[in-house]
Amino acid sequence: MERAKVGKPRRERPVTETHEPDSPLPGWPRSHVDSELTDPDSDECVVVTIHGIRHYLHATTARELQAALGKTLVEYNELCDRTGVPGV
Repeated sequence: MERAKVGKPRRERPVTETHEPDSPLPGWPRSHVDSELTDPDSDECVVVTIHGIRHYLHATTARELQAALGKTLVEYNELCDRTGVPGV
């Protein structure tokens, strides 16, 4: 059990890992993943929401995320082809 320090607010622990919900949330796929442009006064250009957690990214980071996901999904589909499982 943690000690409570008088006068110090409790710090939120950042989320470092998430997993898919046990069953799809209402409104799938938007309830699981979405993206949009940020307000013009924001330092970042894009916000990606995954399972309710908002990630603010520069456009270059968002592009690299797109490339990384594309590469991983190609690998996933190759594995699916080898094992006879439908890919995405």
